[in-house]
Amino acid sequence: MSIGWQASMESGAPLLDAQRRILVERADALVATIATNADRTSVERALRDFGDYSVRHFSQEEDCTLRGVCPALEWSGKARADLIKIVARFREDYERRGASTDLAESLTCELSDWVASYIPGPVTNLPCVTPAR
Repeated sequence: MSIGWQASMESGAPLLDAQRRILVERADALVATIATNADRTSVERALRDFGDYSVRHFSQEEDCTLRGVCPALEWSGKARADLIKIVARFREDYERRGASTDLAESLTCELSDWVASYIPGPVTNLPCVTPAR
């Protein structure tokens, strides 16, 4: 049960791709922690790690000088809002029912849909793309 980073998700902007890869890896770590019915402390740590990185990631995208002209950054506000909703629903379900395989599967599906919607494949006209050599 994981989302997994795929080469097809890469935009061609090395820094942006590295950040988004880490975001997906942190999401996978959270799902894996839940799937093992880990103790509350471990789940809270994984959730905090994912949440903290998400905040840093979106803050860096918002600070990018190319905002408003970069197609890979156009979705940032909506993506962040949708991710917050997913995490809030997860937290509510987790508080009610605890960690379980079913909860991990549900979170994996929601995060996979989020990734498919918001992490683009190759975008060739990015101003920050390093040309292939």
